[in-house]
Amino acid sequence: MDGKTARSLQSLSEEVATNPNSTAFVELAAAYRERGDSERALRLCLRGLQRHPTHVEAHFELGLIYEARGERELALDEWGIVRQLAPDHVASRLALIRLYLDEKRYVDAEIELNAARERAPADSAVAELWQALQAARRDAAPDQAESAASAGLFAALEREQPGTLGVMLVGGDGQLLEGRMTRRGVESDRMLGVTLNGAKSEATRVASHLGLGELQGIVIESAVARLTVSPVSDGIVIVATRAEVPAGQAARLVQRARQIAETHLGDKQR
Repeated sequence: MDGKTARSLQSLSEEVATNPNSTAFVELAAAYRERGDSERALRLCLRGLQRHPTHVEAHFELGLIYEARGERELALDEWGIVRQLAPDHVASRLALIRLYLDEKRYVDAEIELNAARERAPADSAVAELWQALQAARRDAAPDQAESAASAGLFAALEREQPGTLGVMLVGGDGQLLEGRMTRRGVESDRMLGVTLNGAKSEATRVASHLGLGELQGIVIESAVARLTVSPVSDGIVIVATRAEVPAGQAARLVQRARQIAETHLGDKQR
């Protein structure tokens, strides 16, 4: 580390130490992240966000810190918060796009790229990422064609519907029958299925107790996603979409997923 960087770190550290309300913690955290000290950078950012919970650049920097630590889901969460606080924050969208491209999530990358192109049409980084997406899709096309037949019950539906994060079919006993949802593995998906199947049962009892009629579904929304739990014969369908997907489009996706699930369950009973 050169003298200039050292003096900068010292100056920033002194400012943050003497003024707890200073927003210099963001720049200081970035300096520590860049030198590889992600643990100190993380502590600084989390502490600073306690005093400045809506600080856009702090959430953006926290996402970069999580990414550097390999905690990509947490990075996605932080950049999703940035999008909610500042939809025109192009840097966060570029970070999302790069991560999506790295994970081969091309539909999600395209959604973010289209938004970035609207907000920064002359940005060279946006143009480069668009070219990278097209190249990645060309390279992936042969593999996708070979695996399409065995990609899963909801694979085609997920490919056709931009913004879909996952679709699962869970049996009445809480067992995962088809699909995927999280990126933490099958066991995580199974636990999610058991939990949401139990939530559906509780919601059904509440609806009955209040005289609300037959339960049509449960919708859970966050800043970055919408999760819908919809009953089917002897089970539930769970559909997750990005928060910016219009409610009508999400509802049509859920309906289509239910139709696919009902057909699948009917075929199994024959």
